[in-house]
Amino acid sequence: MSIAGKLGVAGAAEEADLLGLSAIQIFAKSPRSWKTRSLKPGEVEGFRARKENLGGLPSVIHASYLVNLAAEGELWEKSVFSLADDLAKAQALGIEYVVVHPGSGPAEKARAGALRARELAGLGKNGPWLLLENTAGGGEKLGASLHTLAELIEGTPLGVCFDTCHAFAAGYRLPEALDELEKSVGLHRVPVIHLNDSVGERGSQIDHHANLMEGQIGDELKNFVLDPRLEDKIFIMETPRGTLEDAHNLRVLRGWLGIA
Repeated sequence: MSIAGKLGVAGAAEEADLLGLSAIQIFAKSPRSWKTRSLKPGEVEGFRARKENLGGLPSVIHASYLVNLAAEGELWEKSVFSLADDLAKAQALGIEYVVVHPGSGPAEKARAGALRARELAGLGKNGPWLLLENTAGGGEKLGASLHTLAELIEGTPLGVCFDTCHAFAAGYRLPEALDELEKSVGLHRVPVIHLNDSVGERGSQIDHHANLMEGQIGDELKNFVLDPRLEDKIFIMETPRGTLEDAHNLRVLRGWLGIA
């Protein structure tokens, strides 16, 4: 959801109400810039009030695409501070989850970066849950293998966000990916699902999302959504935005769920 406009983050909650959504994801700042964005006066109170009025409205902040927690030097520092900024904003807004791509490079560096960002944001046992997202693969990108992602978060308070397009592009069949998630990560550590079709074919390593049932994944998506092991998960669609696109994707998803 967009946070553009005079209401800022609160405007995203208003749009969610108009669309009849039960969860949302936002960027707390531009996803393609290191520049931070201060919360406007009244923005926190406005969002929290609307969130409560909508029954809690589980919410997610997606970190900047520039963040690379496995980098070295200045890029690592900027990535950690950018992520810490998102975590602090989530804490202030009462947002439950922050999702980040782990980056490219050594897994231990990415783990250290994620934990350092939590520390800088002043997070204890409570507060937003930082989730590392699986990736489509390619180069040194971490997270294409779900087993490697499980090793990355082992012994930490970190969780996982599972993206259907990324798993498909990395070569997984969704039923097998879900089995591996359950076995290696533990589904209790996967609270958020990014539900996306894929423009690229299975194993293409192309991170290009498509509208539901208009990409290459097909009926695997419906079967995945309806798997009883995922009944308590938060599903976020990162599909193309627009009036027609929103109507299509919500109609497909609600049809699968039997919601009028």
